[in-house]
Amino acid sequence: MRVRFWGVRGSVPHATPESIGYGCNTACVEVEDEPSGRLVVLDAGTGIVGLGDTLAHGAREVPILLSHYHWDHIQGLPYFAPVYRAGEFLTLWAPALGGGRAEIERVFAAPYHPVAYDSLLSPPAVRAIEPGHVVINGFDVRVQRLNHPGGSVGYRIGGVGGDLVYITDHEFGDASIDDPLVAFAEEAGALILDSHFTPEELPEHRGWGHADWSQAAGFARRCRVRRLFLTHHRAGRTDGELDRIEADARRIFPATSAAREGHGFVV
Repeated sequence: MRVRFWGVRGSVPHATPESIGYGCNTACVEVEDEPSGRLVVLDAGTGIVGLGDTLAHGAREVPILLSHYHWDHIQGLPYFAPVYRAGEFLTLWAPALGGGRAEIERVFAAPYHPVAYDSLLSPPAVRAIEPGHVVINGFDVRVQRLNHPGGSVGYRIGGVGGDLVYITDHEFGDASIDDPLVAFAEEAGALILDSHFTPEELPEHRGWGHADWSQAAGFARRCRVRRLFLTHHRAGRTDGELDRIEADARRIFPATSAAREGHGFVV
């Protein structure tokens, strides 16, 4: 599988000259099975806007797997070019968190957006997804509950060379969720994991539903994954700060990288 980051920030796409190196768009990850060209997209933050501009018209199915409904994971949907082109095959896999189609339609509704959902040339089909196992566009997908206000889910996508685990917006500390999550991520080929806070910042943000980089590195070591990518960087965190976070995290788990918009890797 080929994986590419289109958005790596949390909360808002806040661009500053000091933070542009790692990118400033919110959550979106593209996963492609290169032999077949099959695709899945993880989350629809502002990063999905750039992804949409690269997709050929009607060339393939585009399933979008949402982790949850907070703004930074859906705010790119109204600006995703394929929804305005007839003949696209788009599916939104919406976690069963009390949202679903109604939440998606609300993103496009007045007074927040000028084009209503039902007026789109290719409105995405909305399908509910729950913890468990499902096959999506030929990908073997496992779904796991996370610890986040309002709920969130993580995904494990099976691949020939190893599995990809995507866990964003998760707060460690609840053993009833953390222990199953270890089994869920165990021995993955690559782990993309929330590291929104630093250890110094986290005590003031308990209950916000996020982890710090040291927790992420420790979790990767515990799960014996091959590679760790820190993501959901706090808005405005500078390139220099992320360089230092990456270096410090490598002291705990050497195969760590801070996720960078536009960069990719193969699992």
